[in-house]
Amino acid sequence: MMTTSEISLQEEYVTDTVDHRGFAAKRSNTGRWRAALFIIGVEVAERFAYYGIGSNLISYLTGPLGQSTAVAAANVNAWSGVATLLPALGAFVADAFLGRYRTIIIASLIYVLGLAFLTLSAFLIPISCSENSTEVISSPSSLLNALFFFSLYLVAIGQSGHKPYSQEISDRSSFFNWWYLSLSAGICLAILVVVYIQEEFSWAFGFGIPCLFMVISLVLFVLGRRSYRYSKRRDEEEINPFTRIGRVFFVAFKNQRLSSSELCKVELEANTSPEKQRFFNKALLVPNDSSQGENACKSCDVEDATALIRLIPVWLTTLAYTIPYAQYMTFFTKQGVTMDRTILPGVKIPPASLQVFIGVSIVLFVPIYDRVFVPIARSITKDPCGITTLKRIGTGIVLSIITMVIAALVESKRLETAKVIDQPGATVPMSIWWLIPQYLLLGLADVYTLVGMQEFFYSQVPTELRSIGLALYLSALGLGSLLSSLLISLIDLATGGDAGNSWFNSNLNRAHLDYFYWLLARKMTTASDIYLQEEYVTDAVDHRGFAAKRSNTGRWRAALFIIGVEVAERFAYYGIGSNLISYLTGPLGQSTAVAAANVNAWSGIATLLPVLGAFVADAFLGRYRTIIIATLIYVLGLAFLTLSAFLIPNTTEVTSTPSFLNALFFFSLYLVAIGQSGHKPCVQAFGADQFDEKNQQENTDRSSFFNWWYLSMCAGIALAILVVVYIQENVSWAVGFGIPCVFMVISLVLFVLGRRSYRYSKRRQEEEINPFTRIGRVFFVAFKNQRLSSSELYKVELEANPSQESPEELSFLNKALLVPNDSPEGEMACKSRDVDDATTLVRLIPVWLTTLAYAIPYAQYMTFFTKQGVTMERTIFPGLEIPPASLQALISITIVLFVPIYDRVLVPIGRSITKDPCGITTLKRIGTGMVLATLTMVVAALVESKRLQTAKEYGLIDQPKTTLPMSILWLFPQYILLGLADVHTLVGMQEFFYSQVPTELRSIGLALYLSALGVGSLINSLLISLIDLATGGDAGNSWFNSNLNKAHLDYFYWLVAVVSAVGFFTFLFISRSYIYRRVD
Repeated sequence: MMTTSEISLQEEYVTDTVDHRGFAAKRSNTGRWRAALFIIGVEVAERFAYYGIGSNLISYLTGPLGQSTAVAAANVNAWSGVATLLPALGAFVADAFLGRYRTIIIASLIYVLGLAFLTLSAFLIPISCSENSTEVISSPSSLLNALFFFSLYLVAIGQSGHKPYSQEISDRSSFFNWWYLSLSAGICLAILVVVYIQEEFSWAFGFGIPCLFMVISLVLFVLGRRSYRYSKRRDEEEINPFTRIGRVFFVAFKNQRLSSSELCKVELEANTSPEKQRFFNKALLVPNDSSQGENACKSCDVEDATALIRLIPVWLTTLAYTIPYAQYMTFFTKQGVTMDRTILPGVKIPPASLQVFIGVSIVLFVPIYDRVFVPIARSITKDPCGITTLKRIGTGIVLSIITMVIAALVESKRLETAKVIDQPGATVPMSIWWLIPQYLLLGLADVYTLVGMQEFFYSQVPTELRSIGLALYLSALGLGSLLSSLLISLIDLATGGDAGNSWFNSNLNRAHLDYFYWLLARKMTTASDIYLQEEYVTDAVDHRGFAAKRSNTGRWRAALFIIGVEVAERFAYYGIGSNLISYLTGPLGQSTAVAAANVNAWSGIATLLPVLGAFVADAFLGRYRTIIIATLIYVLGLAFLTLSAFLIPNTTEVTSTPSFLNALFFFSLYLVAIGQSGHKPCVQAFGADQFDEKNQQENTDRSSFFNWWYLSMCAGIALAILVVVYIQENVSWAVGFGIPCVFMVISLVLFVLGRRSYRYSKRRQEEEINPFTRIGRVFFVAFKNQRLSSSELYKVELEANPSQESPEELSFLNKALLVPNDSPEGEMACKSRDVDDATTLVRLIPVWLTTLAYAIPYAQYMTFFTKQGVTMERTIFPGLEIPPASLQALISITIVLFVPIYDRVLVPIGRSITKDPCGITTLKRIGTGMVLATLTMVVAALVESKRLQTAKEYGLIDQPKTTLPMSILWLFPQYILLGLADVHTLVGMQEFFYSQVPTELRSIGLALYLSALGVGSLINSLLISLIDLATGGDAGNSWFNSNLNKAHLDYFYWLVAVVSAVGFFTFLFISRSYIYRRVD
């Protein structure tokens, strides 16, 4: 145990760093933003110097040095490429030998020397050559040319040791944003001030100012040395990191012929890299014939080598961005030279100064990105940086494609304008402001791609190679510039040079930069497709049967089609069921108890049959086909139901109905139940299948899907209750049943239209056996092997290594792993995965049974809650009475209002406390709803007691058709509470049963949730019939007397509340010992 003083010291000193004297670095007086400000100042000065040279370099080359446009552009790109490639060499020197601080000092001295020679070379060029930077007067001597390019590449060498280190102060995402903002401020200053001086005063003076800035920055950097933290190598890292990682490649190659069995053993011990780089794991082995003392590589070395290899494809695809990025210092500037540059009377803007808009765009957008976009994105993606660095880079690549498209369009416009005058020396009558959009867009692209590349390469390399990480980002820019230079030279050669119709003719009015920009946009689009191509989803196919792409199948786009189908289905189901008791006691003339029993029986069958539908889907047809067939049956049932209602006279007082119409009605009703049996479990399972549980983000989205699914579903229910019930009560029952039929037809069409975006389940080779056969065999074999010895079983259990623990009471299922000695030849034991799946299903049974305690109170709102409302004052506005069944809309409205609060407020709060991605576990969520359901029944009992008391006080007990002087608003609390209970229990049950069954039985999982409601309805129906029989029916003092003023629904509600409470405590006991299933 560490003492308090040791902990205090550990907090005070920074691990693995020293101060300028070589002592342990104190946290209080070294590093952080105080040291960072010195380093940021150095970087601002360095960028000021670099862009003071580079931003207008093409004008110097085509002016005083007399080069053609194509040659000048190639030279600028070549220098820029070398300048950003060399930092990889500088990083190697620093990380391997000198250290970062010394390398920065030496590099800055070389930088200053190069700038000094550059200033001298410009000073020595004859004045006649530099009076007009845009005209070629005469060519300077070879000596001056050599001095100029020597100086230029000396600056590149100086930058090679300077650029990759100063960003080492922090790896925080926010730092990289603000670092780039400061850096852009230095660039803007250089472009505005230095370029103006070069164009209007002197090139020598324009190169001298950056030299002076670099001298000042070097002095400032040295002054800050006391505040810096310097890296200290750990003992185990004393070996040069390049030697350490390079040895992995050497040893792996040397061991390439060693056996895979030995490698597997070492991999398990070391817990190393992915299958794609498994070759490097051979570096963990030492061959038997090795010399004494030779050691295998460490697992951390192998992981570091693997990390570097994985960066190569990303690095290659970012070249797609760097080629367009190279154009702003060359052709963008040359375009501006030919255009009208007057911004105020007598004031002309230097064309290179437009590059300042890149910096301005960055300076303005970085705070917006960091303080607005990132927090918004973080709340959606749960990523601390808002979006991943790779997504950030990809966004910038897309923006740079748009930049090239706009540049091509503007250049086409410029050429079209130039044709009018056809004078290469004249200014084209087109404002230079036309170029601003392409500069601004390139600035936005930089914020995404360049900052993203810095952060990505910095964070993804081994710790001691952070400088190499940043050098990789710079080298991508460098190679892109070199490729741009090569591309320009090849195109210029192919199109005839200045003597022909070159795309880069020195007379830009005869050139075709627009073709070049279109070419870059096309190449970038191809490269971005490669970059943005995401992995395929495991075990899923698209509508053609090919592997499903993550980028264009599934997720919310597909889920929205499926949610629409569910909304329509719920609209249809509740359009029938919510007011069914009124139809039965009205046109069909049934008593209250019989009607309530019939409603509960139909509701129970409708929610029990999905088990059969789920079996058919999971075992034979698949979810998509089952949904199609079930929807057709559903539509047929609704059509017959509409016909039966049309044939019955539209009156509420019918003493009897012809038997054939009764038969047609109930046939239609149960045809709808059969349709729902295939529709209900498959639609939601199919919707959840659109989210890959093996992908962290999609798995989080799937949890939200269940919440928003239920919200949308309830919106459909509320619409049905408010619209359809009103039509049934005030227009016609036939029209009221016909509208849901139309909705179901529309939903079927929409569902089929979305087929291209769906992900369909794909069975693995080993899962070709019917899953019910596969899991059922476990029970059969376990029963057959029940007398085999436990010692043999223990040995097999160890070898099988089941993916999850089996409770002791279910350990008998593990006997399915055995094959008795006297078994016929060819008989095989069950797989451990089959045993796990069987165990999972058995463990669900107690949970399922206890949820029945919720299903009984849930069944009341479609029957007795509605009948209570019939007897009460229903006027809500003068002349407007609310149908009693319409109060069921309050359940849905409560859900619609509370689900966003639950998903966006309670879940994040719960997540911060419990660390569970869903806020609380699904079982806790279900339990919370069960408590609310018990409370609902208590409130309903109290309100019913009040209603009966009112009937007694006003002498209305024997007047059942007289409206009681008690507002229907008294029923609001029980509906609202039931809505809150639904958000917790029903959504929780959906997610729980979906996630806890084997993957191929997801439809069965959702059918289990529905069957709990169905069995609850049947139990409720049986309970009502038994109590009605026991209390004498309508002839006696039945609790369910057709005259509700003589009934005792309050007694029934109290009974249900007690049953619900007992069920909750049983559920609590069982759920505490439940073991959650892991992802397959």
